[in-house]
Amino acid sequence: MDARIELIASYAHLHPAPVAIFERVAGFGMPVAAGVFASRDRVALLLGSRPDRLPFDFLDALARPVPPVMTDSAPCQEVILRPAFDLRRLLPAPTYTPQDAGPFITAGLVRAHDPETGEANVAIHRLCLHGPDTLSIYFAPGRRIGRFHEKAERMGRALPVSVSIGLDPAVYLGACAGPAGAPPSEDELAYGGALRGRPIKLARCLTVDAEAIAHAEIVIEGEILPGIRVREDAPSGTGYSMPEFHGYMGVAEAEAPVLRATAVTHRRDPIFQTMASRLERATLIGIPTEAGIVRLAEKAAPGALRTVHAHPSGGGSYMAVIQFAAGAAPDARRAVGTAALDAFRELRLAVLVDEDVNPFDSDDVLWAIATRFQGETGAIIRPGPELRFLGPSSKTLLDCCVGSGDRAKFRRS
Repeated sequence: MDARIELIASYAHLHPAPVAIFERVAGFGMPVAAGVFASRDRVALLLGSRPDRLPFDFLDALARPVPPVMTDSAPCQEVILRPAFDLRRLLPAPTYTPQDAGPFITAGLVRAHDPETGEANVAIHRLCLHGPDTLSIYFAPGRRIGRFHEKAERMGRALPVSVSIGLDPAVYLGACAGPAGAPPSEDELAYGGALRGRPIKLARCLTVDAEAIAHAEIVIEGEILPGIRVREDAPSGTGYSMPEFHGYMGVAEAEAPVLRATAVTHRRDPIFQTMASRLERATLIGIPTEAGIVRLAEKAAPGALRTVHAHPSGGGSYMAVIQFAAGAAPDARRAVGTAALDAFRELRLAVLVDEDVNPFDSDDVLWAIATRFQGETGAIIRPGPELRFLGPSSKTLLDCCVGSGDRAKFRRS
């Protein structure tokens, strides 16, 4: 199995979005795990939850964070590699299309500290392999580690970081807590600890002043260099980065920061984890987004909402299906829907459905739109912001709920 396109293409033909272990990857000594987050049902199982309960469990985790703890016993440091090494020959990072900038690490959890305040942050950032010990790192505008790097750069300093690969799903999910309304100063590992029911263990890095996730499969230690930028597509010159969550190719960053690796540590017989499809990103961002909508609903119309699904067609960001309890008043439903559209900048479409419609079943949602939505009275359309990927955008609410006087007529067979 070739890690360059063939691996991801093979996964794309597996249904229904399983976890796949590619045991023999040409030219590499470690297998690749793909698709862990590609199924909502699987994530619920791994967290001891149910698909419809995930946003509520996430809110519970935000309310009772469990801070990480340091440990001297770190499986991620069973094997230690110091320069000279070649990341491109060591890590079976895949490419997704012939137009990709290069091989990408997509399941790397980056951890760093604010050089002024010391506050910690973990986040998933795309990392493109450029050289034996160099990677580009992409920061979307406003991301906290990007701000840490800017502060360190103004001080003329490199920013020490770790990149942990192959983690407990609770750790990855907790790291995506922003849309749920998590306080910006909180260490997101505390939410992963709450989801798992025990503290996440950290290990001191060996070559930089940073911490790694102790139970990771693989850790890259390094520093984001000050004053150095590189074209993200320098390895290929295609002008693109990789496929984005919205289903289109991303444009390569003209000036991406550079991460220089100072060591690689890993378990004996490590497994390299990658995200094989946009379904995985949709799950990781979608569940915290759902939690944020639940929080809004309890303020706007207490008791009206049953559950919510940040539909994967919108990458977890663009579309939400909101299910309401029987008897929820139209004004209450629309108050929740418009509050969600207002609160989430990238949310473009809110579909409101009754409790007899399964928000996790796309056919059921389309059935509700086809048989219950009335365009003249059930649509609210208003201008939205310019989105980074899609440009000028509008926000739309589709109320597909049955009026109280029509319930007998619209009773499902």
